[in-house]
Amino acid sequence: MWIQLLASAGRGHFGTGNFGGTPNNLDLSLLEPGDILLGGNPGGSYGRYTHAGLYIGNNQVVTMYTASGIYLEPPTAYQHYQWAAILRVKASPAQKQAAVSYCRSQVGGAFFILTPKTENGLWYCSKLIWLAYLKQGIDLDPFNFYWVLPDAFIHSPNVEIIAVSEVQQ
Repeated sequence: MWIQLLASAGRGHFGTGNFGGTPNNLDLSLLEPGDILLGGNPGGSYGRYTHAGLYIGNNQVVTMYTASGIYLEPPTAYQHYQWAAILRVKASPAQKQAAVSYCRSQVGGAFFILTPKTENGLWYCSKLIWLAYLKQGIDLDPFNFYWVLPDAFIHSPNVEIIAVSEVQQ
């Protein structure tokens, strides 16, 4: 993972990559509260998927960006990525609801990409989701890295891939 981060930085690629302007066709009707949305673009600095959000129901996703911190947005925002995915965590309804509640309680918090995985009140998108489910006894990071990146989720044995969409060039 460090090699990928450093190689991307060496090419001048930082953050979520370059948005192409053509929406993907991710089927958002499949979403259930507690599902993870992933998005990625060419030129991303830390993997294929460079952003993650947690669907909490009522057409809302807990998400975050540097300029805005943690906030709610509609899931249609994930159709603006070159590729996107919906993941369903293998969890009980009670565990999913608790993870949703935890993420929702952090709305208004600050975004800080360089924070470690500890619970310190500083968040980046995948860290918040990872910790919300870790508090329910479900570890979504199969790599056990210093940071938990969005790509970790799609490789986790604790999720099911529900849908994937990619804009064809």
